[in-house]
Amino acid sequence: MQDLRQSEEFAHYMEKIGWKVEESKIYNVKCKIYFKKIPLLGWFAKITRPQNSPNTSFINQIAKKHKAFAVKIDYSPTKTLRLDLTKSENEILKQMKKDCRYEIRKAQKNKIIVKQSVDIESFIKMWHKNALHRGFWIPFGKEIKSIYEAFGKKAYLLLVFCSNDSEHDSNPLAGSLILIHDCIASYFHAASTPKGRKLSAPYLVVWEAIKLAKKKRCQVFDFEGIYDERFPIKSWRGFTHFKKSFGGKEVEYPSPIIKFYNPVLILVNKLLGPNLLL
Repeated sequence: MQDLRQSEEFAHYMEKIGWKVEESKIYNVKCKIYFKKIPLLGWFAKITRPQNSPNTSFINQIAKKHKAFAVKIDYSPTKTLRLDLTKSENEILKQMKKDCRYEIRKAQKNKIIVKQSVDIESFIKMWHKNALHRGFWIPFGKEIKSIYEAFGKKAYLLLVFCSNDSEHDSNPLAGSLILIHDCIASYFHAASTPKGRKLSAPYLVVWEAIKLAKKKRCQVFDFEGIYDERFPIKSWRGFTHFKKSFGGKEVEYPSPIIKFYNPVLILVNKLLGPNLLL
């Protein structure tokens, strides 16, 4: 299966947020390479989740052709969790942790509903509020909207509402953006409100996303990143616990690698992270 970051839709998304795209072959397998011009430095090249890892000669050729100051082979997120969707819904439920099944039932008893929506602006607003609640601010609205538009009919926005709320259309409790490519449904972005978390809305929206992915004949549900001990980010522990409660298999990718061609950056990289050099 091809990773969504090598899809035509993702390439379109990258173009929408200011990257240039070129296609090449690594061991006879097509691979998209993304380029962006950085002020004062020049061109930066990035290959995300290639099916085959490029060798040093290939990377050097890219750098020479585009006069790049650096080339990165990026496998981020480096660790993820995948559910086998070829199993029945009952089998998927059984492999979940007991607490997860309890939270799904709790959400259903709380009479909240999950709706497929096109209101990406409401989701972005909720996403930003969620970011603030967790202690960081990232103006990510353009990126979320761009990837939603780039994937078109392969993007599914699920929003959760209180069923007895007359103004529910403008007040989602939780939501997730699911992207589908090559029989893989990716849990790409998610957000929730304090009220939504209290009502267990995040659990219900994931369960509905899994069922939707099965209806779309996907074979895999990818949670798009969990905590990786190689690159410990404390803030990832919380949502990793949440994601793991659904079961699935952990998948680990190689560490990202970057090769610098700018003499100053080569020196800095040797001082701060020599293991990153090829």
